[in-house]
Amino acid sequence: MRTNATERATQPEDGWFARHLRQVHVDFHMPEFPADAITRFDAREFVAEFVRAHVNVIGVFTKCHFGNAFYDNSVGHRHSGLKQDFFGEVLEEAHRHGIKVIAYYSLGTDAYAVEHNPDWYQIDENGEKRGGHGTVWELPCINSPYREELVIPQVKEITEKYAMDGYLFDIPYLKGHTCFCTYCKKRFKEQTGRELTKQLYETERDTVMQFGVDSAARCMRELYDLVKSIRPEVLVNCNGAWKMGEPDAINETSDYGLWESQPASGTFLCHSFRSRYVRNLPVPVQIMTVRFTEGWGLMSCKTAEQLKYECAAIMANGGIINIGDQVLPNGKLQSGVYDVIGEAFAFVKEREAACIGATSVKHMALIAHYPGNWYYEPPDAATLGAAKMLIEGHHQFDIFYNDDFPDLAAYQIVVLPETVLLSEASAQRLREFVRRGGLLLAAGEASLRREPVAGFVLADVLGVEYLDRTPYPFAYLTEHEALWKGTAVIPQLLEGPFLKVKPSTAETLSRIQWPLTVPAPQRAFRHPIPPAGRISEFPAVTTNRYGEGQAMYVAAPIFATYWKYNHFWLRRIVNNALDLMDTGKPFSLAAPATVEANMMENGGRRYLHLINFQNGHTGSRKEAFYDPIECINPIYDIVVRFPAEAGVAGAVQLPEGVPLPVVPAGDGGGVAVTVPKLHIHTMLELH
Repeated sequence: MRTNATERATQPEDGWFARHLRQVHVDFHMPEFPADAITRFDAREFVAEFVRAHVNVIGVFTKCHFGNAFYDNSVGHRHSGLKQDFFGEVLEEAHRHGIKVIAYYSLGTDAYAVEHNPDWYQIDENGEKRGGHGTVWELPCINSPYREELVIPQVKEITEKYAMDGYLFDIPYLKGHTCFCTYCKKRFKEQTGRELTKQLYETERDTVMQFGVDSAARCMRELYDLVKSIRPEVLVNCNGAWKMGEPDAINETSDYGLWESQPASGTFLCHSFRSRYVRNLPVPVQIMTVRFTEGWGLMSCKTAEQLKYECAAIMANGGIINIGDQVLPNGKLQSGVYDVIGEAFAFVKEREAACIGATSVKHMALIAHYPGNWYYEPPDAATLGAAKMLIEGHHQFDIFYNDDFPDLAAYQIVVLPETVLLSEASAQRLREFVRRGGLLLAAGEASLRREPVAGFVLADVLGVEYLDRTPYPFAYLTEHEALWKGTAVIPQLLEGPFLKVKPSTAETLSRIQWPLTVPAPQRAFRHPIPPAGRISEFPAVTTNRYGEGQAMYVAAPIFATYWKYNHFWLRRIVNNALDLMDTGKPFSLAAPATVEANMMENGGRRYLHLINFQNGHTGSRKEAFYDPIECINPIYDIVVRFPAEAGVAGAVQLPEGVPLPVVPAGDGGGVAVTVPKLHIHTMLELH
């Protein structure tokens, strides 16, 4: 569990950052060749766009990836087209309107610096420059004199000159955290007594990458201390800090977190996943989307409908909203963009009072292994698939990273995807959780130890023993009446490799049914995946009583498979399994899978958030970044049920402020509330 980072990264007493949900980051990576570069900049016009769009925090550039400074500098290279003090004038005008300003500084990319000081370049393991092509991605090494001769003097000058509210230092490490320049080799030898070579990288990759992380952390610590020595009140952030899997040494240098988050892969749940993780961290975290439909800087603009949904998904799940924009080469903003952002932020403004400072209602914990990548693709499809299943099943859950989960006493159920990595100590904590009455759902290789002898660390809890892997890349699950609810009563395909396990104390609910064969020459079927064949003696789904609790196990990578293939029957089987175990859910609702539900607490009140979206028809998956959201169709008459022990006596629909009738729920006990209409986002304030 986190210790140092949790203790050391703290907010100032006023905690303004967490109260400002309507943030915009304005990119301005600007080369010098455009003839009209920055010729039409006017600070009053510039800031007026933010004012009318209800923005209360802006990120403004001091130095860009091209190495161009945008402030009144005496250190470094000022953009040749800049006649005014871009940063200083925007800062003054923004503060005049009560808008906070985050100073952006490009740390890990600086084309001007390395082009004029080639020895400052990062060098890869093959001896090649990282960059050198005249693009925006020219990468200096932070172990070179770049830091002492440019970065430190510039940051000192900026901090002394301007009363900004915060800093964003961008990409202190990149390209796998590795560099083989002469400066890195010298420092590595001084620190370890060893030579930094390609051969070492190939045989001890983790050692070399850790050196890169340590270098970044050392640089960020120096910058953090420098800023605080001049302006202690200024918040400092290293881009990416507090993402899942980030090292404590980086988090310690960041007063707030930033997780770049853009829709991709045909789904829009990325903001929800990330917000459900960051909401339990000790610092507020920006979930940074963009106004562009693709990446950073494609000068397109999403619909207000889509941005409203994205904002709702972030704020309703506990994140801080930040929308990325791009300044035009001439130094102006596009007014049409702020028409759209303004509509989205007016939507946020109506709802944010219930969201600011809210904490999640504890019920289910998803313990996951999802290294904090920049955008949204796997490395860990299992985490993504599990979170997608739980959202589509309308479950109340938080997300934690591997061993970094809290005391589970407040939770009723834990989900372990097949890729989660647990220490022996963490496994013991989970064992005690189930023994005391907790519920556990695990899949595939969750808690599987490979050395010295392969076996489940939680074998006693799961009630199964690991035997072997199977020769088939896919198989079927035999029918089970309760688990197959809402699903065709046939053997159901799971396109992933099952594990052979032997029940010790567990009860088998479904067995593995092998495919008739693996297709090969002379064994071809009409479809590459043949139908089910022999039913094996090995269980596919088991349940086991352990102490006062219960553990259910699926002997296959069901979560990663769901993410890859989106086979709805897998989601239904898992959600049926959870419903069998989890009889104490804080709410349940009858709504399509496209509706997300999340319950938060704020000021002694509970708020149930309902979020809805539908994206457009699928086009070319090879070329299209994602299918945009143009129009979200409302859903009507959603019935939400609350158990008797929840004590719900009244409900008000927000932001409209309309009381809704609370009626007995019928045979299931408890009470029910019917939400007459859900467009994008609505809240039930519960009494």
